[in-house]
Amino acid sequence: MKVKRYIANDAQEAMLKVKSELGANAVILHSRKIKRPGFLGLFKKPLIEMVAAVEENERKKKYNIKNEKKYINNQGEFNKIDELKQQVGNIENLLNNFIHKIDNVEQTDEVKRPILFDKYYNHLIENNIEKSIAEKIMNIAVKQVSFSSENEEVINKAIKIIIREYLGTPNMINEDSKDQKKIILVGPTGVGKTTTLAKLAARFAIGKNKSVGLITADTYRIAAVEQLRTYSEILDIPIKVIYEPEEIQEAIEEFKDKDIILIDTAGRNHRSAEQLEEVKKLISYIENPDIFLVISVTTGYKDIKSIIKAYDFIEDYHLLFTKLDEATGVGNILNAKILTNKKLSYITTGQSVPDDIEYANSEKIANIIVGELYE
Repeated sequence: MKVKRYIANDAQEAMLKVKSELGANAVILHSRKIKRPGFLGLFKKPLIEMVAAVEENERKKKYNIKNEKKYINNQGEFNKIDELKQQVGNIENLLNNFIHKIDNVEQTDEVKRPILFDKYYNHLIENNIEKSIAEKIMNIAVKQVSFSSENEEVINKAIKIIIREYLGTPNMINEDSKDQKKIILVGPTGVGKTTTLAKLAARFAIGKNKSVGLITADTYRIAAVEQLRTYSEILDIPIKVIYEPEEIQEAIEEFKDKDIILIDTAGRNHRSAEQLEEVKKLISYIENPDIFLVISVTTGYKDIKSIIKAYDFIEDYHLLFTKLDEATGVGNILNAKILTNKKLSYITTGQSVPDDIEYANSEKIANIIVGELYE
């Protein structure tokens, strides 16, 4: 069997190349759309790659028939018109089958992937990536990497790049802004908001030499208030405790000379509309706040979806993830990012103040998710 690969501008041109070289008996083994080479190729119509095959004996037979026709008389044994009609019909059938295959791929968005990719798909699932998201990542990877590629390092890097692009660039607090920044941390109980607030306070006060004021509305937990008081004494930062949402305005006014005001809210049951209403009311009294929804990476995706839905009354917020050091997988960072389409900001990696907080580096997170499986 003779197998050849053809590249053409469209399906018709590819089929003509197959027909002219391999004949009407050629069988299409594989066809797909591929990007044109070079940077400008991204903006042009894709090329068509077609792999075809023909049995050697059929090819020889066709060659012998053509030679034989030079010597036969005009007795009707070979009717050139009939032969041409048959060849055109064969081309039309092959072309229709090819276009049908392309249409099916585009409509279902399903891409058959080599077995090598399955290892990475399973790895994403093990790292808590949602199945639909993992499927989408693998489909993109298959289209970007040569279909028959056996270079696992290339596949590994391609998947990392896709995840990195989904995660995007983190949107951190503008530490150089001349305007006063009012930072609010919201989220369910137990995710580490108070400790995270202390880490941010230390980062700004010590690392950036900013004047900082602390406000806590988490009066439901005495331990949380005392914890924040301790941090304020260590960092030499003033703190205000409020008991009603309306008191937030007066507290902010007292800190009007501060560069940054950090506001801690009580951890609320995201299934309780009444408790969430209190958070909503508090936010309404603050002008131009920067809001961060704090989520623990250890939380299951089902609960993360519920939390995100509960806080959908907030139009604009950033995602802040805690407890990476306790998580068996960090896939929920990607899941939540895609689900909300909100910017990432910071991640925390332990209990140490102020060390265990850093910006959410998309490349680093992608490396953690994918790993170096090919090694």
